[in-house]
Amino acid sequence: MGTFNIISSTLNSQFSYVNMNVVITGSYAADAQTNALQNINGQAYLNDGNGGQGDYIGNFNGFMRNGQMKYSLSEMTRQNADLVLDALAEIEQEIIGTNTEE
Repeated sequence: MGTFNIISSTLNSQFSYVNMNVVITGSYAADAQTNALQNINGQAYLNDGNGGQGDYIGNFNGFMRNGQMKYSLSEMTRQNADLVLDALAEIEQEIIGTNTEE
């Protein structure tokens, strides 16, 4: 009979993020032992002016590669991509801060 070892376990969470420009909803996975962000994905919308979802502007996926998050953005204009990437930088910091306090 073989040996079974758990090498790592993952925490999966859903999130929402709102700033004056965009509303982002999605999910992410972090390593349960090290709290390192492994991947993140979701959808982006323009803020409707009241903190709600306005027009859909695209989706994103991000994966950890060589110690850095690498993002793939779909269906976004260059201007909207800049707004989403700025928001993702803040979201990453929130996730890292949340996970390290647990």
